[in-house]
Order: sequence, then structure tokens, then C-alpha cells
Amino acid sequence: MKIDDSIKVKKGVMSPDYDDLNIGDWQGRIVEIENNILTFELDSITLSKLSEDYIIESLAEGVEWKLLTLELSEVEITQHQDSKADVLQKQNEINAKYSCEEEERRISEILDSQETFVTETNLQKYYAYLKDKLQISCVLTGMEDFDWEEPYLLGGWSKSEYEKKKKTNPSYTDHFELVKFIDKIDDWKGIFVKVKRLSDGKVFDLPLWDLKILDKDSPDYILVSDYSSWMTNYQ
Repeated sequence: MKIDDSIKVKKGVMSPDYDDLNIGDWQGRIVEIENNILTFELDSITLSKLSEDYIIESLAEGVEWKLLTLELSEVEITQHQDSKADVLQKQNEINAKYSCEEEERRISEILDSQETFVTETNLQKYYAYLKDKLQISCVLTGMEDFDWEEPYLLGGWSKSEYEKKKKTNPSYTDHFELVKFIDKIDDWKGIFVKVKRLSDGKVFDLPLWDLKILDKDSPDYILVSDYSSWMTNYQ
């Protein structure tokens, strides 16, 4: 094996950084070899398959998401399945989507200000921007369990009662169609939207902060993700 050779992780090999992650069949190009250890750069095909959780957790923990370091015995030579230009393009796409610097830049542009804290004025700016840009009829789901669900999911309340209440209350596992923006901004929860549950057509008013776009490849995904991050980190 030598620098720039393409390699594939052998089946059953687990991530050196995340104990429960099977990385068998991940591929990339060797960038460094030292004794019995090699480092390789994930190719664009493998990068496309990385989960959002993996990328976000790697960024948060300071783990390099585009590189892997393994023992020689854990990999095998294979054929290239893309070009280096493909790799760079995919890396740039991921950086643009997930890096904190890019997120901060996008938020500053929306607010047209370097003062990016959540204020009444900035909420009005964000409301106007999202109302103009976010596609009506996009499909949303919960970021995490809604407030009413916490006692049932974390507090050990009755599971049967929880299932019954989900018939008349929105759940974070539901899929919703965006109907419209509500002309009301809450001091704490921010922007509210009216949504229709796809399973039964029931309509609810929910804080956009609690929601995310279901289709991660949709351009709307970043719009809502940035807004939720802003509401979480800039109050």
C-alpha cells in the first residue's frame, strides 16, 4: 500500500472513535502511512453516506469527520470510485452545511447585522425572511420530544395514556405539512407555524424551533436548521 491508493475498510471493523459504529466498506485514499498505521481521506461516495449525527458529533467532539486512522490489517486495497475533485466538492458541501462559521455567516446575512442575539427586532427579521423563503407544503417532523411528551418518555408516566394522547396531540415522531406562518411571535418560543399532520389531517400550531425539515437534501433543511440553532444558542 502507498499514498493515494484507494482502500476499503474490511467488514465488521468498528469505528476507533465511536464504539457502536460499524465502518465496514467505508472507502478513501491513503494520505499517510506510518509503521502499522495508516490515515485515509474518505471518498465522496462514503462522505455522502455519513449520517448527520456522525458529522455533528464529530464537529462537537473535535473528531476529524473526513479522515480515518486504522491499522493496516483493518483495510484492503480497492479501486477508486470517484475523483479527488469529487471529494473536495463533497467536503465543501458538508462544511457549508454544518460548520459553525458558515452557520454564523448565514445568520448574520439574514439579520443584516453583527448583533445576532435573539431579540424582538431580530425575530421579526427572521420571521419575514423565513415566511418569504420557506416553501409552503414542505414536510416537517419534531426535533425532539415535545414538551407535553417529556413526562411520558422521560418520567415514566403511563405508556398507554401516552399512546392515547398522541391521537389528539402532536408528537415529535409525526410528519407535518407546513400550512402557513402564524402572525404571532412568542417572547420565548419565537416563530409559530400552522401545520397539518399527514396521518390524519389534524391541524396544530407549533413553534418552528421544535421542528425540522424531514428531507435533509432539501434547501429548506438548512433554513430551519439555522433558525433552530439560532434560537438555541443566541438567547
